[in-house]
Amino acid sequence: MMKSSCWGILECRSDRDECKPTRYVLLLGLIGLISVAHFITDIRYLMLHELYVHAYYLPVILSAFWYGARAGLLAAFLASAFLLFHSFSSWGHRPDLVFDQVTETVLYHLLALVTGVLSQSERRRSQELETASHELSKAYQKLQETFDQLRRADRLASLGQLSAGIAHEIRNPLGSIRGSVEIIETEITPDHPKHEFVQIIKEETARVNSLVSEFLKFARPPEPLTQGTLINDLIDSTLKILHKQAEKSNVEIRQDLDPSIPSLDLDWNQMRQVLLNILLNAIEAMPGGGIIEVQSFLKAGNRVVVQISDNGPGIEDHLLDWIFDPFFTTKPHGTGLGLSISHQLVENHGGVLRVHKNNERGLTFSIELPLVKEPELKVLSSAPQRPALRFTTSGGCEPRFSPASIWTTEEEKTAPALSAVTKS
Repeated sequence: MMKSSCWGILECRSDRDECKPTRYVLLLGLIGLISVAHFITDIRYLMLHELYVHAYYLPVILSAFWYGARAGLLAAFLASAFLLFHSFSSWGHRPDLVFDQVTETVLYHLLALVTGVLSQSERRRSQELETASHELSKAYQKLQETFDQLRRADRLASLGQLSAGIAHEIRNPLGSIRGSVEIIETEITPDHPKHEFVQIIKEETARVNSLVSEFLKFARPPEPLTQGTLINDLIDSTLKILHKQAEKSNVEIRQDLDPSIPSLDLDWNQMRQVLLNILLNAIEAMPGGGIIEVQSFLKAGNRVVVQISDNGPGIEDHLLDWIFDPFFTTKPHGTGLGLSISHQLVENHGGVLRVHKNNERGLTFSIELPLVKEPELKVLSSAPQRPALRFTTSGGCEPRFSPASIWTTEEEKTAPALSAVTKS
């Protein structure tokens, strides 16, 4: 913003467009004012004329300092023209005074040249420092993001293997319980007084099995089966699923989708799971109603961004760093896996999932995806495989390598990703 004070004009950088009109007026005004003073002052006041001659140095130096040698030489030429015209017209009978003022005009040009060269050199160094500072800032940001990814990856590796071991050992007795209950159910008629308890056992067994499935999907998320997908169609489809639930919660969902976004290579079910997780969290965060804004747009660098914002209560600042960590939740009945799984799924697509607090209320989640999938850097792929933990009946545990045995039936291997939507 242009500053009104004289100090603001002097401090304003020369490459700012709003500074230039004010500076042009200032420089031309100084040269004109000094020249007018020359012509209206009686030639008997030699001291004042000497002062005016030296006053020309100010616009000459400022021109060279702000705009370089060429501008300084132009200001020196204008000042010299006015000075010599006045000198020859008023002091023609005093060759000594004319010579002194001609000498001053030479000094105007020399000073403009030196000041302009030094100013341009300093400006180049300043630009180089700014560029280096900007690059260092970007490098630091990337380094910080990489560090966060490594920290999260290490947690995921440890917790994932632990979850896989526990879930696998739980699933085995669950299968036995389910089979036994089904056998008992054939011998108990629906009007039997204990038939209700059989149904409770079946329902609770199914609930535990569903929770175990979430743990397994967290431990070993499936590889995305990508195909050409219009992200706006995916968003529309997801919002239709949530329309009734949002309506019941008095939540208004607004869309601002960029129609120019081309097709992306995505796994439809996995990315819908990501959108569902984020949107469900936003709806549940506003039980008294609110607004959710969904935007899609293109970003420089061949990236597509989907932003989901709400005006709910948000989350405390110190908890933002943990929001994608497994088992972290602020809900009394949440598993804390929904956003963690979403983060993994977006990374598997070569993208990034970020979150930040809004200026007023609520959170904004940003899903950033590449137009063309970039080569994936698997941080843990080069590390030795960690054994899963087998928990024994004696209370101890022993390592075992059996990642394939986590899935026990073909139905579980091919279950759609939509069934894994969690409310963390």
